[in-house]
Amino acid sequence: MGSASTHFERLTRCCLNCRISRFLNKTIEIQKPGVARVAIPFHGDLTQNADFLHAAMLFEVGDTAGFMAANSLEETYSVLTVDYHINLIRPVRAEGIYAVGEVITAGKTIYVARSDVYSDSGKLVAAGQGTYTVSKILLTDLDGYAD
Repeated sequence: MGSASTHFERLTRCCLNCRISRFLNKTIEIQKPGVARVAIPFHGDLTQNADFLHAAMLFEVGDTAGFMAANSLEETYSVLTVDYHINLIRPVRAEGIYAVGEVITAGKTIYVARSDVYSDSGKLVAAGQGTYTVSKILLTDLDGYAD
């Protein structure tokens, strides 16, 4: 299809174009094939009633990091999350978060990625693992990928 950096740039642009990414003001970086970093800055509207960042944000950033890591290795089709499991380690208060996802197993149709989630101060706050399948959705059919 093209160079890995072009695929990385297109995939990142496509994912940043998603409504949820824009809403959360995410940053996404594919650091190398099979490794991605995704961050969400702190915003008070993302907290639960004890002022901790809602756990859904930890899940979202961890799953997206795993997804991006997996799709960085697949240049034709979009991958889809089949399963994502997260262990919440500690709550986060008044800090942004980031996750580093890394593919630990890559097959023809299934990828497994681990993602560790950290607070901006560098504390490990969650650990997750996801399974991603190669879909029949062409990346070039996704809004923002081919633009």
